[in-house]
Amino acid sequence: MVEQLLAPPSIAERFDYWLIAPERANEMIGKRAPGEVSYAESEQSYTRRQLLKVEKTAIRDKLQSAKVKAEYLAQINQQVHTLIKKKFIQAISDTPGILDKQLNWQDNSTDLIDLLTTPSATITKVEAIAAGMPWLYDELLKLVNAPQNRKRDARGMVIVVDTLKTALSFMGIDNVKVVLPALMFRQSVPLITDPFPQVKHKTVEYTLTCARTAKEIAPQFGAKPYHAYLLAMLSQLGRSVVLKLYFKLFEQVHFDFLQHAQKAKLRDLHGALTQLLPDPAQCISLVNQHSDKLSMHLLEQMVFKRIDLSTPLHQFLQEPDEEDILPLAKTLQQSRYYTKFRMLSDAKLFLEDEARVFQAGSAIHSDTFESLQRTALSQLPVVAEL
Repeated sequence: MVEQLLAPPSIAERFDYWLIAPERANEMIGKRAPGEVSYAESEQSYTRRQLLKVEKTAIRDKLQSAKVKAEYLAQINQQVHTLIKKKFIQAISDTPGILDKQLNWQDNSTDLIDLLTTPSATITKVEAIAAGMPWLYDELLKLVNAPQNRKRDARGMVIVVDTLKTALSFMGIDNVKVVLPALMFRQSVPLITDPFPQVKHKTVEYTLTCARTAKEIAPQFGAKPYHAYLLAMLSQLGRSVVLKLYFKLFEQVHFDFLQHAQKAKLRDLHGALTQLLPDPAQCISLVNQHSDKLSMHLLEQMVFKRIDLSTPLHQFLQEPDEEDILPLAKTLQQSRYYTKFRMLSDAKLFLEDEARVFQAGSAIHSDTFESLQRTALSQLPVVAEL
C-alpha cells in the first residue's frame, strides 16, 4: 500500500498532461520551475513554524476556510463541466457540421489528399486544386518566405516568393506531399487555449512527429510510407476538434454561469466563478474518450477515392491481436508509441530506468529507432534538394 501511495503518476498520465498543461507534468515528478523554491525552504514556512505555538487556532481556522472554499470551487467546476460535456456530445454528433465549421474541410480538401496519394501528382495538378483554397496559399507563402527557408540569388539577394506555383515549385513535389497535409492539420488546431498557451504547439509537434515517424517505419510493417504518413496525421483531427470545442464551450458556459450569478446577485457563486479556469483533467478525459472515434467518423465522412484510412483506424481502436493487425494499423500504433517516448525523453519526464523499459516495449528495429532519434521529426522539410 505504501509503495502504491508513493508511486509516481503513470507515464501515460504524464504524457497527457505534457500535451495540455506541461507545467503540471513537471510537477508530477517533482520538477520545479526556474527560481521556484519548495514550501519548506521558503520564508513563509519559517515564519509559520515560529507562529505555530501562538497562533495555532488561527492557522487551523484559515486552513479550514480554505478547504471549504476549495470544495465549493470543485463543486462549481463539476457543474460547469457537466453542462460542457452535454453540449460537447451534441456538437460531435454532427460530423458534417464538424468538418465544415470546425475544420473548414471542403470537397477540394479531399480531392487534394486523393491527388497527393497518386504517383502522377505534379506541381501543376496540385496548383489547380490548391488555388481554390485561399488560406493554403497564404500559409504556403508564409512558410517558404520564412527566414530559415529563404533562397538567395547569385548576388546574395533574398528571392521573395509571391505566387502559389512558385511556392510549390520551390518545395518540389516530394516535399509538397509532406507539407500540404501538415498545413491542413495545423489549420485545425485551436488558436486560443488560455491559460494553457502551449496546447497548439504541443499538438502540432505530437502530430507531425507521429506522421513522420510512421512514414519512416512503414516499410518494416509492410505499409505504404505515404499512406502511413497521412493516417498518422489525419487521425489526429479528432484531437484538434475536441480541444477546439472544449476551450470554446468552456468560455461560453463559464460566461453564462457568470451572467446568471450576476443577475441573481449570488456573490459566493460569482466569486468562485471568477477563480474558475479550464480544467486540464476534464479536457484530457474528453480527448481520451472521443478524439480517435471522432477522427474515424471524420475520415469516413471525407470519402477518399484513392486511399482507405478509416478501416485501419477502426481496427486500431479495436486493439486487435498481433497476428490480425493491418500493416497501417500496426504502423500507427508504433508511431504513436515512439512519439510518446521521444517527447517524454526530450522533456526529461522519465524517472530512473523508465526510458530503457519503455524503449524495450517498441517493435521498431533498433537501427531504425536510432535513426529516428537523430532526426528532427517535428520540423517540416520545405526546401527542395538541389
